[in-house]
Amino acid sequence: MKKNAGLLIAILIFIVSLPASGSEREEFFSLEGKKLWSLGFNAGSSFATPLLILNFNATIAPLPYMFFEIGGDLGLINGMAGEDVRIDDIEYSSGYFYARVNTYLPFGTRKFDSYGRPREGGGWYLGLGFGYMVSDYSFLVSPTERIVVSVKTPTLDGATGFLIGHGHILLRAGYAVRTTMDFKNLLGINHRLLLGVTYRIY
Repeated sequence: MKKNAGLLIAILIFIVSLPASGSEREEFFSLEGKKLWSLGFNAGSSFATPLLILNFNATIAPLPYMFFEIGGDLGLINGMAGEDVRIDDIEYSSGYFYARVNTYLPFGTRKFDSYGRPREGGGWYLGLGFGYMVSDYSFLVSPTERIVVSVKTPTLDGATGFLIGHGHILLRAGYAVRTTMDFKNLLGINHRLLLGVTYRIY
């Protein structure tokens, strides 16, 4: 009897706390704010090669609590050298393209956008996907001659991070890792830390 009374009181409190009008109630339960459609720019480093990374990305969210991300990294500056090799003897550049599926957990104070629709602030994400990297190494073989070696690598790609802020402009701090699909070659793992800005379209 006491359990039933407690349950009844909890239900009554929940009903009283709900918005009064139908439109407000729909906004209260809306999942639209759990979606993330956006464009973003980030900069960071792998702290090895490449030393500088410029990242562009877009997110597509047909369902709440998840989003698809497609993006590309431009990698510059060689940060490692072998024995008796000067770093400035090697010029490096790379293009990396990836696609991920991310789970997304919004957090922060509930707000409404300019159309009156509910929007959350930032959130935490965790994703996994695939990528493809094309790296170019230019070696100085004589004072007037260079040779270019291109390395093409399909990769597994994972990432996690936070979106911070409210409204359309969010700050993004993310960590990502990519590795070759050859699991025996663990030396192929490359880490990268990225910081940037995300513009929330919807």
